[in-house]
Amino acid sequence: MRSITQDDGHLFCRVDQIMQEVGTIVEIIKKFYSTLGMINDYRVRLSVRGPEGKYLGSDEVWEKAEGALRAACEKFDLPFKIGIDEAAFYGPKLDFMFKDAIGRERQLATIQCDFNLPVRFDLSFTNEQGEKERPVVIHRAISGSLERFMGVMIEHFGGAFPLWLAPIQVQIVPVAEKFNDYAFQLKSQLNQLDIRAKVDDGSDSFSKKIRNAELMKIPYTLIVGEKEQNSDSVSVREFRSKAQYEKSVVDFIVQLTAERGERKLSSDAQ
Repeated sequence: MRSITQDDGHLFCRVDQIMQEVGTIVEIIKKFYSTLGMINDYRVRLSVRGPEGKYLGSDEVWEKAEGALRAACEKFDLPFKIGIDEAAFYGPKLDFMFKDAIGRERQLATIQCDFNLPVRFDLSFTNEQGEKERPVVIHRAISGSLERFMGVMIEHFGGAFPLWLAPIQVQIVPVAEKFNDYAFQLKSQLNQLDIRAKVDDGSDSFSKKIRNAELMKIPYTLIVGEKEQNSDSVSVREFRSKAQYEKSVVDFIVQLTAERGERKLSSDAQ
C-alpha cells in the first residue's frame, strides 16, 4: 500500500476573516522555513480560476477569497506569480514552491480556501444580524507531504544537518582502546543533556574513524587521548567550518547547548 503523511489542518472562518487567518498561516510558514534556511530559494504560486471550468461558490465569494490571498502575498512580501486555472474546484490557493538539489520545483506548504466542505456538511453559523451564514474552510499544510518535505530538506542540507537537527550530533573517537572508558564517560555526560553522541570503538584505524565521521557529516567529532583524559578536555573537529581546537568538557557543553538552543544553521568557528 502506498501512502503519504501530511500535516493538514483546517480553519473555519467567515469570508471577511480570510485575510487575517491566511496572514497568520503565512507567518508560521515563513518562520518554519526560515529556521531551516530554506526561505531564500522559493516562490509562491497564487492559483486562481480560469475563464472556463466548474467552480463552487459565487463569483463574489471567489473574488473576495482571491483578493485576500493576493493581499496576503503583497503584505508579507511573498515572491508570487499568478497561476491562472490552477485553482482547485473548491477555491483559490497559495502553493509554496521550493527547489530540490537539481533545480526542480516541489510544492511543499499550501494554503487553500475551500467552499466545498461547508456545503457538503451543511455547515453554518449565526452572524451578527442573527442570520445563518456559510463559513469558509481554510486548509493549511506547513510541510505538506512529510515524505516529500524530508527529501527536499535532506537535499537542501546535502546531508550536513545543523547541530540541532543532526541524527548524531557528536562522534567521539578515542585514539586508542585504553581511552574508551573516558570516551564512554563523556558520551554518558552528553546523553544526559539530550545531546545525541556516539563512541566509535570499532576495529578501524584511527584515521579511518575520523574519515568515517566526515563521510557521515556529523557536526562535531571529538578526539580523546591521554592529554584530554588528564585535563578533562576534548579535541574538537567541526564538519562545517573545518575548525579544529581544544576545549574543556564544560566549555564544550556550554557551546553545544547554546548552539542547539539558538537553532543555528552553522557553528561559530573557534
